[in-house]
Order: sequence, then structure tokens, then C-alpha cells
Amino acid sequence: MASPDSNHPEMTIVGPHGTNRSIHHVAFSDCQNGLGIKIIGGCQDQSEEEYGIFIKEILPERIAATDNQLCIGDLILEVNGQKLCGVTNERAVDILQMASATNHVSLLIARDEDAK
Repeated sequence: MASPDSNHPEMTIVGPHGTNRSIHHVAFSDCQNGLGIKIIGGCQDQSEEEYGIFIKEILPERIAATDNQLCIGDLILEVNGQKLCGVTNERAVDILQMASATNHVSLLIARDEDAK
């Protein structure tokens, strides 16, 4: 089950092309079987370009789908306090899987509110 964290007030960051993204903190427990999300993006080894880690898909019947606090297109900034800036897609998957194995996942996400 996810819960908002009152220790992290809502903030806004400006993304590329002036897109405002609000910052949200979401925590999950009972997630040892994973959150049920697929991600896209990450740092590309060969070109060294950074695209960020975005939620590409939310799998039905999984905790992220039943909880409704994550959205397709959310940019994942941190997982359990570990920043995802500069990591490859494969490393981000590993970080998410390791966090789920602890049965507690805390995400810091940025969301384009206009895109919902």
C-alpha cells in the first residue's frame, strides 16, 4: 500500500522545454513481488546521453495499478533515497528489484501535471 510522505512537501521543477513537473513522494509496502511497472530511459553507454527513468507501463492487478499513485510518464528521481540520475536502464531495473525485495519502496517522482 502506498502513502504520501508529509516530510517531503510538494515541489515543482522545470524540465526541458519549460515543462513544469511537480515532485511527489510515494511509499509502498508489501511489494516483495515488485511494483508492477515497466520503465524506459536511462543513461546510454555509447552516447552518454541521459534521458531519465520514466514509467512506461503499469501492469494490471499489481500494487502500482491498484494503488493509483503512479502514472505512465512519471519520471523516477530516487528509489529508497538512491538517485537514478546517470544510471542505465538495466541499473535502474536492478535498483527497483533490490528495493522491492526489502518489502518497502520509497519513490521520489516528477510528474508533468498537464500531461495527465
